[in-house]
Amino acid sequence: MKIGFSIESPALKEDDYILLAHHNNLDQLLTELKGRGVNSVEIRKLSRGIDDDTYKVLNESIQMIWDKGMQITIHGDVEGDFKGEKFSDVYPSMKYILDNFKQYQNEIIIPIHAIQKKANETSLDLKELKSQTIDLFKKWTKMIEAENLPIFFALENNRNKETAIDPGNSCKVVLEMVEAIDSPHLGICWDMGHLYSNLTEGREIDMELEQSKVPSKEFLEKVIHTHIHSLNSTGKTHFPLTEEYIIPLKTYVEALKSVSYDKTLNMELSFDRYEKDAPVRDMIYSSIKRLAELK
Repeated sequence: MKIGFSIESPALKEDDYILLAHHNNLDQLLTELKGRGVNSVEIRKLSRGIDDDTYKVLNESIQMIWDKGMQITIHGDVEGDFKGEKFSDVYPSMKYILDNFKQYQNEIIIPIHAIQKKANETSLDLKELKSQTIDLFKKWTKMIEAENLPIFFALENNRNKETAIDPGNSCKVVLEMVEAIDSPHLGICWDMGHLYSNLTEGREIDMELEQSKVPSKEFLEKVIHTHIHSLNSTGKTHFPLTEEYIIPLKTYVEALKSVSYDKTLNMELSFDRYEKDAPVRDMIYSSIKRLAELK
């Protein structure tokens, strides 16, 4: 298994001391990550439509990642109304990546959420959004198959929030959508922190999972990517993997090993949530070390 690390896209456009985890620039952060065994960087996230200046700067940063000998994954986005026959038509911000990635890696994994809406801004229900999600990914995976592209979407389980109508807010329904789409170009991104948050708040809809704490074998066998983060004492997500924060990390990694998972263990941390209260760099480095010891 590889170790991966998410970097929020604003930090790829300009130096942001907080979003670069208290490093002075992207080059410094990447050097430190690679030196500690991280070999995959996730772009968190890449909107489908971006302006020309952002496109240029983001792709310079992506090229820097590749030049460091690291690979990328892309946290995708379903928002936007782009049409066409090719995947680069419906996801134009990925054109540079699509034109160049084969020089540096064999495939692109795109973790992505289901179509969701704010609860106070839509009359659509979960069933309708689930159907829309299935239809969208059937179209996208057929495009990718027709172009023979080694691109694989990973539908992510999300937190179950009262403010959102989101068919991806449980492991059970994510698996149902992936099985309904039934494409070799679609798997699951298991967000461990989102699952554990739902379990601690009693919001995960699969009652059997409430008891075992671990998703079903059927779910695990579809996992092709991960988002890993802890909860703090108030239940807030995207905290480091250090001992003062909460996540059954060993149990979850062992569950992946039980189905011979061999892809990326990707940390998805939000440094702005604790950077004033904790030594950000040390906690990141400790999180990498802990994950490397378990893989």
